[in-house]
Amino acid sequence: MEPRVTKRDRKLHLSYELPHRIHCSHIYPVTAPNGSTVIVYGHERGLRILWRGGRRRKTSGPQASHPQPNGARRNKDVIVIDDDEEDDVQAPPKGHSEKGEYEADEDEQDPDCPYPAIIEEVDVDLGTEVLALAIPTLPSSASSRTTNALRSHAVVAASCADGSQKVLHFALAPPALESKHTFVRHIVRKQVSFPSTSSLPRAIAAKIVAADVLDRAGDTEASSFLLVTAVSDRLEIYRFSIFDELTTLNQDVQRHSVSLPHLANGISFHPSQSSTQLIISDVSGTVRIYDPYAPASLPARPSSADSSSEGVVVETHHGKWVTAFHTTFADGKAGSARRKHILDAKWVMNGKAVIALLADGEWGIWDMSGASQPGKSAESFVLGGFLGASTASESAESSKQRRGMSKLAPMTPNTRKAKAEVLFSGPPKLSGLTPKGGISVATSASRTGQTDNSLLMWYNAETYAIPSLQAFWQRSSGGSSGGLGSLYAPGLTHITDLNLANECITSISQFASSTASTSFGQMNTQRDLLASAEHRFVILQALQPPMPPKSLFQQVVSERPTSRDQRMLDAGDLDLGGMDRMLDSMANGGDARPRKVGFAH
Repeated sequence: MEPRVTKRDRKLHLSYELPHRIHCSHIYPVTAPNGSTVIVYGHERGLRILWRGGRRRKTSGPQASHPQPNGARRNKDVIVIDDDEEDDVQAPPKGHSEKGEYEADEDEQDPDCPYPAIIEEVDVDLGTEVLALAIPTLPSSASSRTTNALRSHAVVAASCADGSQKVLHFALAPPALESKHTFVRHIVRKQVSFPSTSSLPRAIAAKIVAADVLDRAGDTEASSFLLVTAVSDRLEIYRFSIFDELTTLNQDVQRHSVSLPHLANGISFHPSQSSTQLIISDVSGTVRIYDPYAPASLPARPSSADSSSEGVVVETHHGKWVTAFHTTFADGKAGSARRKHILDAKWVMNGKAVIALLADGEWGIWDMSGASQPGKSAESFVLGGFLGASTASESAESSKQRRGMSKLAPMTPNTRKAKAEVLFSGPPKLSGLTPKGGISVATSASRTGQTDNSLLMWYNAETYAIPSLQAFWQRSSGGSSGGLGSLYAPGLTHITDLNLANECITSISQFASSTASTSFGQMNTQRDLLASAEHRFVILQALQPPMPPKSLFQQVVSERPTSRDQRMLDAGDLDLGGMDRMLDSMANGGDARPRKVGFAH
């Protein structure tokens, strides 16, 4: 796959056109053994897996000369699955990811436009459209033997157009050319498929938890896979076991349903490894927090045979509703009042807060503890603003004022362009179009163990980023703007160089940081992003400087005394100490002449 490359300032815009309609895309959080980033997206025929960057597999002459099947030259991306074959599909061998099977180095990149290429792609025909994908939260508990298998295998959950849900797993290592057929057959044969329902799932979420989280006295050799789908006005919750090496998945599925007061449009699991809580956003403008495996403790009446048994507790797993947050009311017709609809909601700040994106472009964060907003309602946003034509500077205006003439406000670099577009016309009116949007949350950790979130929010055709939510929260809440942002805060950044050729955004996700989170300026640096549209996906990649900023400054500082001594010597003002430094530099093989450092060649 070759992209259409556009270079602007310090960014590369890579557009990959696709022959089919794409519904969703995700970046898998675990890197492949060869160093590739694995991208999975669902389309109208099934699932496609891409390996971006990394080292290619070694190819020998006889293997490369094998004849290709009919039609492979015409469309090499499609792999036909022959269901008539009776041979069993075996799991990939354990030596599948040995270093000797890969090239020593990655592909050489163009120095002017350096970007990793798609080195391998596999198309998995599932016989139906994949409408939504869920990448489960992976455990890192050392007590779980399955954790080692999850480092070399990927597990994804898919919601399909025929009403079924599927759990698929495959090796993270890219397959060799001659083993692609076996690779695909293994994915299809080993899938866990749940029967079709009467209506399509409205949302899907998945999580893998260690065995001791749900069953403290159970089998520690296996982990539990939790799959939750929102179907009509109920939640369907599935649980089954994943064994070591992922060669087999337990088909003995535990299933139960939970009734919902309203239709759900989004669900998301808590990021903590020891929690099974999930947030459920519905059409009534409410975000509810529910724990499907919280024990409902009921006091048991002591029996006459054992009168000394006091405080006996019977645990039943019926789930527990924790709390709920409601959005504010929007102006309706004929005096009717309704709450603002929720487009998406996600956990942030390690599960201590919830961020929501509303249908009118408003976004905000609810604090679970309520400690950050004393004296205010717990349902009030502790931090928020507006996307689209409305900016953070006018987010405190009422909805009636925002629909009319825009107010004049002081110009800042973040608001000048948006104000110029709607200075006299007000926000653009998109009558007849249903607003769409979503949130992508990426987590990074520093050496001290402190976590931070990088946010991407898309609303209709616009995309915005908050590189460091922690810095934004601290500076904004400490200002005089009532928690709605301040002039010096690292506020919302409008990503203007994302071109999707007038196609609608279907999903956005973030690549992992290319450098450590503790490096210079990393916590406030926007990550590379993957945006999928209807018939293309786009990668927006930042170009790295030729030398890390920290090293650049260190080199300038180290060479400054020598350059200063040389200038003083030329002027006849060098003292004995400076002469000693120059002699020492010459004795060590250094060059006393001034050099250009970092800024010119």
